[in-house]
Amino acid sequence: MTVNTPLDHILNGCRNGNLNAQQQLFERYSAVLFGVCLRYARDRPEAQDILQDAFLVVFRDIRQFNGNGSLEGWLRKVTVRAALQHLRRRNPLRFAEDYAELPPQTFNASPDTDFQQEHILRMVQELPPGYRCIFNLRCLEDFSYTEIAAELGIAESSVRSQYTRACQLLRKRLETLTLRELRDVS
Repeated sequence: MTVNTPLDHILNGCRNGNLNAQQQLFERYSAVLFGVCLRYARDRPEAQDILQDAFLVVFRDIRQFNGNGSLEGWLRKVTVRAALQHLRRRNPLRFAEDYAELPPQTFNASPDTDFQQEHILRMVQELPPGYRCIFNLRCLEDFSYTEIAAELGIAESSVRSQYTRACQLLRKRLETLTLRELRDVS
């Protein structure tokens, strides 16, 4: 005997085009997915546009979700892909030169440094679009360099250089923020 959960009921409704079920799914997952969108967008209005695009794809392709794996994982993947599509349409990604050899990178963050989540999000949003996109895919979505290269249609060495440059920019901004905080405390 199969027991249908409330989520199963919502999913079946979405598969049948039920607007009430779609609204319930949106309400249930929009906050989490909006957080994903914010990481790829320059600002909140752009993130809202990406979220809307993502849910249009979700409702169109909901039949493709077969229940293997988590629904939230599938929704996140759809949202990331919608964000990438949005970036391609709105502001074509510009990637730096192809670097075959990059020096090893180190990051010496003080473990007692207290960065607020909104500061870090703002720093990520301020990255150039190509850097931001690759940083998010690599660091936050855990894509491999090979997967990112395939998704974006660029050389793996370009992905590595963009990721390295994004980390360098963030590192400089974090160091500047840390120094500013230390001066303010003194």
